Amino acid sequence: MSQMNKLEIRRQIIHILYGPLLVMLYEKAFLNEKILLGLILIGAGTSYMIKRKQLNVVARVLSFFERDHHMENFPGRGILFFTIGAFLSLILFDKSIAYASILMLSAGDAISNLTGRHFGRIKTRLNPKKYIEGTILGILFSIPIAYYFVSNIIAASVASSIAMFLEIPNIRLFGFEIDDNLIIPLAAGFTLSLFT
Repeated sequence: MSQMNKLEIRRQIIHILYGPLLVMLYEKAFLNEKILLGLILIGAGTSYMIKRKQLNVVARVLSFFERDHHMENFPGRGILFFTIGAFLSLILFDKSIAYASILMLSAGDAISNLTGRHFGRIKTRLNPKKYIEGTILGILFSIPIAYYFVSNIIAASVASSIAMFLEIPNIRLFGFEIDDNLIIPLAAGFTLSLFT
C-alpha cells in the first residue's frame, strides 16, 4: 500500500471518529457552542502558527493525517472546517437535524472517499478525482444515519443525496475553495429542515 493510500486511510478514520465524538460530547454537555467557537479560534491560530513554522512538534503530528498541499497552504484545514460545519449545524438547526448532519458528514464523506479512491471506476464529470461508486456508497451510508434522527425516509434519502452530490465539485467563493466538510453538513441540515 502506498504512503498516499495509508495517509488517506488515516485521514478517513479520524473523519469517521470525529463526528460521533463531537455529537457525544455535545449531548453530554461537555461541549457547547462557545467551546466549539473557542476550538475553532484555537485551530485557526494553530494553523497560522504552523504555517509560519512556529509549532514544529504540532506540525509533525498533524502531517501524519494531513495532505502535503494542505500542510503547505492551510495546515489542519480538514479538521478546522469539520468543526466549523458542526458548529454552524448546531446553531442553525434543531439538535436532531444537527446531529444527523454532523454524522452524515462523518460517515458519508469518509465512505465516499475511501470507496471511490480504492474501488472507483467511473469518474464524475464534475470532478475527475471523485467516483460515482464512492458517491453512491456515501449516500447509502448516510440515509440510515439521517433516518435515525428524523424518522422520514424521503427526507433522509433526499438530504443524503444532495449532501453527497455537493461533495463532488470543487466549489469556490471569491477564489477560495469551500471545504466539503462545511458544505455537507449545511446542505444536509437545510434539506432535512425543509421536511420538518
